[in-house]
Amino acid sequence: MGSIEFSALSLETEIIEIGKDRVLLVSFNDQITNTNAYDINRNISAIFEEDVYNLILDLTNLQYINSIGVATLLGMIKTVESKNGKIQIGGLNHFLENVVKLMDLPKQIQIHATKEIAIKNWN
Repeated sequence: MGSIEFSALSLETEIIEIGKDRVLLVSFNDQITNTNAYDINRNISAIFEEDVYNLILDLTNLQYINSIGVATLLGMIKTVESKNGKIQIGGLNHFLENVVKLMDLPKQIQIHATKEIAIKNWN
């Protein structure tokens, strides 16, 4: 398991095996705000250093996300799609549910109540 630290946000990463797929589980902890969003946006590509483009984004502990954070998530989604990977999202609180609804995500992205459900329903 790896960790990437930013001001007011940490990302925990872990590669897991689901069936025949290697999947990168990315857990967001704390907030994406004006104080850290630009740094995160510039450095988020570090999560792809292992060349794993199947992702489960665990947003359970993400308390807040601003518009730059939304753009960062969309950039991650575009990267995954360009590499023919798959992406699922798990663990949305009420605030994030509303944000994700506004994002108009591609239809192939599945959203689950928890990361455990996302892992169980990986296909």
